[in-house]
Amino acid sequence: MYGIKIIRNHELSLTRQICDQFRKMIENGNLKCGERLPSTRQMSRELNVSRNVTLEVYEQLSAEGYLESRVGSGTYVAGNINRKSNNGINATVHDHRGKIAHSKQKSADLIYFASGIPDLKLFPGKIWSKYIKEAFLEEDQSLYSYGNISGDIRLRRVLTDYLFRLKGIQCTPEQILIVSGSSEGFILMAKVLSDTYNSVFVEEPTVNFIKNIFLDQGYTIKPVNVDDDGINTKELEKEEERNLAIITPSHQFPTGSILTIQKRQRLIEFAERTDSFLVEDDYDSEFRLKGIPIPPLQVLNPSRVIYVGTFSKNCYPGLRLGFLVVPVQLLNKFMEVKRRLNMYTPTIKQRAMAGFIAEGHLERHIYTMKKTYKKRRELLHSLLVERFKNEIRIKGDETGMHLQVEFTNPELSNLDWDEAEKFGVEVDSFTEFCINKGTNRNKIVLGYGNLSDNEILEGVNRLYDFVYNLIIHRTAKYP
Repeated sequence: MYGIKIIRNHELSLTRQICDQFRKMIENGNLKCGERLPSTRQMSRELNVSRNVTLEVYEQLSAEGYLESRVGSGTYVAGNINRKSNNGINATVHDHRGKIAHSKQKSADLIYFASGIPDLKLFPGKIWSKYIKEAFLEEDQSLYSYGNISGDIRLRRVLTDYLFRLKGIQCTPEQILIVSGSSEGFILMAKVLSDTYNSVFVEEPTVNFIKNIFLDQGYTIKPVNVDDDGINTKELEKEEERNLAIITPSHQFPTGSILTIQKRQRLIEFAERTDSFLVEDDYDSEFRLKGIPIPPLQVLNPSRVIYVGTFSKNCYPGLRLGFLVVPVQLLNKFMEVKRRLNMYTPTIKQRAMAGFIAEGHLERHIYTMKKTYKKRRELLHSLLVERFKNEIRIKGDETGMHLQVEFTNPELSNLDWDEAEKFGVEVDSFTEFCINKGTNRNKIVLGYGNLSDNEILEGVNRLYDFVYNLIIHRTAKYP
């Protein structure tokens, strides 16, 4: 069917193999927009795979914007996707997140739905310490020195294979720069590009430290609203000047939205047309809880995307280890500034991470945590619905360790969420992450990565008590 080829003992899953081939057929125009696809049952028979696999394929590609389901009719190729013509030219198809958990003294009994904090108890510390010890015992004196300014070559080689295998990113070890956490990566980036770019598009809302870094370097910040399918690309499409644009396409924070393929293509067109660069912050995309990880924006045009990765979410924040995948034409400038600013990263933990990844421990840990986070997400989701019923909308819960809760009751349009601490629970309001303060006060972000089931249960109960205590109080005050 469609010439799809499946390799049974391939390192890529059957779902991943089929998804990859469908994407190429749609982007190359072999499958036209509006074309009806076979049912999942028929496809499973034709490809000789289980129906669960074909269901996953359709769900995954629908989430990415390649397909659309029509109730009672079937599944169709979505419209407004650019395809490549036979001559390779694009043609249009017509038809850390959150506050730092220890930033202030908290009551020991306080339950904090902190976003961006993984389950620290479940990290395989004993296995990790084995690789740290082995790195210390290596007869390689360079491990005790500053090392290579780009990062340990073993880690960069391992990452090259890892990124291609899991995400489809094709790069060389020379394009990978190891940094002390994504924050240092953004600082380096802001300094390197400040002589060429003086403004940067940022998602509204988004994490504060990224905005602060670029403000400190003298950039003009241009906030762009985020909706249910990612950043509003219309504002970038009408831009004529070159800019930077920082995007979290696979799981936006704090909305949790996923950028569709149509919007991804428009961003690439913007970057190519205006000589701009896109900065892809891919901080927790491995934890895709429904379907398989969505391919990074970087694979659409590696020469126009600076990819930012971190081990803070899939390992632990205190590791302070991250990396950049830098387009070839920028590499010399990045290296020059990194060397001038003496931005070396400790070599022992780099060598340990190389072994940890190479022997499969990182992927096994991610697999374990995906199952854990999926159960916690389902528990939190069900408890919220049970307590608040139709007075809330839950969004952005398909990936990562947080979800968005929007309160639809007008009585809750302007709550002071800091007051929730009096009820023993702490949450982050969307307005904390907005440049335009005071907006989105009826929305909160709930992180569940580092909470037990009992803490989630008790936390939701306390949140309910806080919310409805205020409603009762307001009703009594203004009858």
